[in-house]
Amino acid sequence: MRTASAVWRGSVGSAQTSTIYRPKEINWIQLAVKVALGFMLLGYAIAPFTVTAQNLGTSPQFGQAVQGQQATTVEGTVLNIVNWGCNVIAPVIAVACLGVAGWHFKSGRGYLGWGVTGVALMVISGLGRMAEGFITQAQGIQ
Repeated sequence: MRTASAVWRGSVGSAQTSTIYRPKEINWIQLAVKVALGFMLLGYAIAPFTVTAQNLGTSPQFGQAVQGQQATTVEGTVLNIVNWGCNVIAPVIAVACLGVAGWHFKSGRGYLGWGVTGVALMVISGLGRMAEGFITQAQGIQ
């Protein structure tokens, strides 16, 4: 009695081997860009914790530098960067990503990655605005 092999190939000839191309030299520019983007992502993830750690006094400060600080200080700069990122940068890039997703969908190419990125950026923007609204409405809570 004969048993079938685990992998059946329709042809009698030997299987073709595939080779993986790996460059012999390291692309240092690509590596530096990946490291820089990693640090940016890490900084963007840590920024909310540093913003909440500020001493703002009795009321939150939005649309201006932190109480007792100027916009040129670290606290004022972080506050301005978070506001700028949630109110300007994320929505603009989200609209661009959704536009590219529509273009790729029309062309018959892969569009899901662009669409998910655009929606995720809109969610990040919305969560930032929602947190800002919660903080400004909860001034009397101690």
